[in-house]
Amino acid sequence: MDAPLTRVPEENPNEAGSLASELTHAYMQMTGFHRDQMHLGAGEADRAARGLNQTPDEALTDLIRIRERAPDQVSWGDLQRLVNYDPHEMTAARAQLRSEAREELASGHRTARALEWNGRPFDRARFLAIRDSFRETTPPQSGIEAALVETAAAAYSDFLQRTEQVHLQEASEVACERDSLERHGSWSPARLSAAQAIEQSAKMAEQAHSRFLRTVKMLHEWQRSSPALYVGTAAQINVGQQQVNVAPPTRMRKRPVDLPKSTATIHRRRVRPRRQAVDAGKA
Repeated sequence: MDAPLTRVPEENPNEAGSLASELTHAYMQMTGFHRDQMHLGAGEADRAARGLNQTPDEALTDLIRIRERAPDQVSWGDLQRLVNYDPHEMTAARAQLRSEAREELASGHRTARALEWNGRPFDRARFLAIRDSFRETTPPQSGIEAALVETAAAAYSDFLQRTEQVHLQEASEVACERDSLERHGSWSPARLSAAQAIEQSAKMAEQAHSRFLRTVKMLHEWQRSSPALYVGTAAQINVGQQQVNVAPPTRMRKRPVDLPKSTATIHRRRVRPRRQAVDAGKA
């Protein structure tokens, strides 16, 4: 059965085609599930995928369920159901998802989650402490600068974790050899597999440190090349070792503003004898 034409409210015209494709794909998956797994006919599967087989109370319960879901748990199938209920409900849900995504990115939790596997709250707090210290030192002025600061924080956090792992592996080997020496009176050389594991961890720590240094260099170069400079009413600014006058040229006045009239007259009388002497010399 062909998928129905999905009407998508116009938020961003550039996204309409991609969004309609995702919603249609979700509809086809739901139809296939009801047809293949629930053994419904084509018409019944279509109605079930659209939610048309629900009572008003069941539809309201389903709508509330989708509204109260965590942002990362909302599926394309949920948005497809909202389109069938009310297209504006789907628009509001997508706006909420975008708002949550922006907050997650701005707070640093998006990057932190990418670094964690079964992480603890203290692990998250450790990364955010590094990130906040970097942002205080180098406040980002654009999205690209913010991404570079996040990347630098992630690289430095990874470097600390890899370094901790290296020391843990080395200390474990030392403890094992010390125990063997105390028990048997002899020292056993490190196993090749253990030595290789330690060397691999050391290389990964070095790579994380190099990635951190490269990111900091990129951030520094980006800030140096950024043309974002605005001067409001200053008459002179210092750019590096050069002074730049930015005030418009003023019109010269015959009489100094701060000098009294009598003083200006004295200046004019001093100039006249010099001009007469010059004329006499020419004669």
